[in-house]
Amino acid sequence: MQRALFILATGTLLAACGGSSSDTPSQPQTGDVQLSMTDAPADDLTRVQLTLNAVALKPAEGGMIRRDLDEPLVIEDLLALQGAESTVIMPTTEVPAGRYNWIRLYVQGGDGNTYVIDDNGGEFPLYVPGQQNNQNRERHVQLVSGFVVPVDGEVNFTLDVDLRRAITKPANQDYYLLRPAVRIVDNSQVGTIEGTVSDALIDDEACTSVMEGDTLEGNAVYLFTGNNAVTGDVFVDDQGNPADSDNPVTTATVTYNPDSDAYEYQIGFVPEGDYTVAFTCEALDDMPDSDDELTFSAQRNVNVTAEQTEVADLPEEEVITTP
Repeated sequence: MQRALFILATGTLLAACGGSSSDTPSQPQTGDVQLSMTDAPADDLTRVQLTLNAVALKPAEGGMIRRDLDEPLVIEDLLALQGAESTVIMPTTEVPAGRYNWIRLYVQGGDGNTYVIDDNGGEFPLYVPGQQNNQNRERHVQLVSGFVVPVDGEVNFTLDVDLRRAITKPANQDYYLLRPAVRIVDNSQVGTIEGTVSDALIDDEACTSVMEGDTLEGNAVYLFTGNNAVTGDVFVDDQGNPADSDNPVTTATVTYNPDSDAYEYQIGFVPEGDYTVAFTCEALDDMPDSDDELTFSAQRNVNVTAEQTEVADLPEEEVITTP
């Protein structure tokens, strides 16, 4: 996709009184913005395909700016965009500078466009609520989170689609729904957290994780705002918004790395600040529509600095001091 220019207003030529000259129309103040997408994982799914038709931005002043894509953008597997991985959904684009209120992603629903594949190999359409009754109806996922495009500047944002919050399967239905559980981060102000999880935590007899093929599912690291945070499960309302105060910022799947012979995790696009990371081997019991009691068997504090990777192994290595 080529670099685009959105023009909201044209200059008005004002004739000088009785003269042959005219004022030069003022040029609109603009800046550049780029949008990428990443995701937090979902359990019980092996693939999530998302097809986008358009992206729209809403300036605080002025009407909506919509960009229709020449060809639908097909993200073949959102599950491949975990950790620090992302894909561009809107390349560097010149837009009016200023504050913006929201972003909309227009989703092309229906079989073969936007769908999920579960652990049993079943394929199910994935709809934005309202599309399930008419899959050709245009619907969007809206991120209500303000941001600023500076004059003559450039900003790069990543939209984190938290699939644990976003995707739900209505009871007794043969489709899934996509809720607007999305957060936006400024790529110049984020860092990465990564680390290992001990075998003892993974092998605990109380774990409810299960083997699906070659993957042990149900092991996850949850990220909470602040040091020594109160930990809780993913619990959201119908719009994908946190339903209580102890929801995690995001989550990461713990996977086995045969090269290092260790269980590892990575959380990307974390804004600067203080956080708590906590491990649970009961992630399969975390139902986003209900308030569940999860056991977090290890946790530690971590400080994130922009453009840096912080290592946070679980459990935290004890520091032994000598008198």
